[in-house]
Amino acid sequence: MPKLLEPLVVNAPYFFIAVGVFWLAIAFLTGSALILWPVIACVLGGLMLRQMPSFRLTWAWVVATAAMGFLICAYQVYSWAGFLGGTFSGLAAGSLVTFAVLAVIHMFLFYAGTAKPGPKEEVP
Repeated sequence: MPKLLEPLVVNAPYFFIAVGVFWLAIAFLTGSALILWPVIACVLGGLMLRQMPSFRLTWAWVVATAAMGFLICAYQVYSWAGFLGGTFSGLAAGSLVTFAVLAVIHMFLFYAGTAKPGPKEEVP
């Protein structure tokens, strides 16, 4: 595993919860209860990684959560791309960039949820 991503893998439960809080902010700003699904999935995934990291259900939940978040973000990027040339181009550009960054974050969460932390090195 690359040294650069080691903190992501070690602190994966906290990153899942942080992304869930970010989705909660998006749900609050849009006023849509449908966006609470990623909130619940990310927070539960983080809690499961923290409490029972070696269970099969945890691995399946974390992978499914990261994939679901990526697909939602990819769809949002696709749907906002059509508004770039019109009246809503300012709103579309902001939303497109936000969801593109969130899609990349979900790809990192996918990696963090499937990778195992490396062995701790002892200091001589």
